[in-house]
Amino acid sequence: MADILVVDDDQSIATAFQHFLSYEGHECRLASSAQEAIRLVDERRPDLVMMDVRMPGVDGLQALEQLRSRFPGLCVVIMTAYGTSQTSIDAIRAGAFDYITKPLDLDELRAVISKALASQRVSETAAALDKEAPAISLIGETPAMLDVYKMIGRLATNSVPALVVGERGTGKHLIVATVHDSSARRDRGCVRIDSGSVSPADLDTALFRPGAGTLELTHVERLSAPLQAKIAHALAASRSKGSGPRLTSRVLATTEQDLAGEVAAGRFSRELYDELAIITIHVPPLRERRPDIPLLVRYFVQLCNEELDRAIRGVDDQVARRFQDHPWPGNVGELERVIKRACIVARSDVISMDDLGESLSDSRFPGRPDVDSALGRAVRTALHDRLVQSPASVSVYHDVVDLVETTLVSEALTITNGNQVKAAEILGVNRATLRKKMPADE
Repeated sequence: MADILVVDDDQSIATAFQHFLSYEGHECRLASSAQEAIRLVDERRPDLVMMDVRMPGVDGLQALEQLRSRFPGLCVVIMTAYGTSQTSIDAIRAGAFDYITKPLDLDELRAVISKALASQRVSETAAALDKEAPAISLIGETPAMLDVYKMIGRLATNSVPALVVGERGTGKHLIVATVHDSSARRDRGCVRIDSGSVSPADLDTALFRPGAGTLELTHVERLSAPLQAKIAHALAASRSKGSGPRLTSRVLATTEQDLAGEVAAGRFSRELYDELAIITIHVPPLRERRPDIPLLVRYFVQLCNEELDRAIRGVDDQVARRFQDHPWPGNVGELERVIKRACIVARSDVISMDDLGESLSDSRFPGRPDVDSALGRAVRTALHDRLVQSPASVSVYHDVVDLVETTLVSEALTITNGNQVKAAEILGVNRATLRKKMPADE
């Protein structure tokens, strides 16, 4: 049962809400104005607020802003009989979980309430993550992150497979952990497997062991073709209640790749993609959610203060501007590392540019190689060498890629003293791929 506050100056609608919510098993409190709503929230914070836009005095959107500023985690759904696209945009920007129009469809209302309450449980779970959990937290209030929270809320109430897509350092693992911790499987464990190195026997154990919880398949694009087929068959059989062993794990896969493109190129199973992508969470890169950077900075500074026994108050204005300008190719993970280094070396209680040192690249383009690096010079040399040849007679792209792959493999084998298994693990590829890329004299 949830505690739901309905804010509407139309008494007939408020009474209808009270009957409906009581029938659904919830406790319902009523307010006829924004001021009364704020007072009731002050007295006892509800699980959800359903608020009309047009009311005398302070309207619903103004009340939403006041409630969100005083109670940042409060879940609010806006409703109105005068829906416009701008009202919807304004409501979401102000922090509303969702926006529905009158006259209310009871099935839609029931679904919105269910998703909102599930999302609220996700937020509470994320806030309660202990210090042993990954440091990258679900922090953010931009529309892109609100969409992520909504998708997590939907996944928390069922056991369908899902795909989490995002660049390195965006926090894909934490999203999987939050979905798991918010679901009915939370007490049954979450197993994390590297798709590029898992054996068939280990995969069988993870998929079919009794009492399994959630299986996280990282870098799912690295699965071998036979294992892709095996998982696709198991997922399809479970969904259709077909023959064969029954899946006991809920499968959540992560990737940094465009899997649809991999399918089109014939490098990934169409069947497995269709099973996993029933629900897809696209995790935005940090450069697309820059308003969240100050929130993340405060969060990481607080973590570092606790871990390092420091009393850092924050960053100065110059650092704040630098953070907004930086492209963050390593995303939230890179920001965390930069903050931690700065907290370690900071000589005062405010982080300055001197404390950042060389931890931030000057490049404004994510993923752009350092043009002064040895690799950059090698690539430029290779390109200049090809300029004197006939363009039709060579493939510049493939020649340079071969050069880079050869260098990577040779260095990995050197630092592992020729141990191919360890070198493949360091590079994140399977041994067969490593052997194909090895120089002829290795």
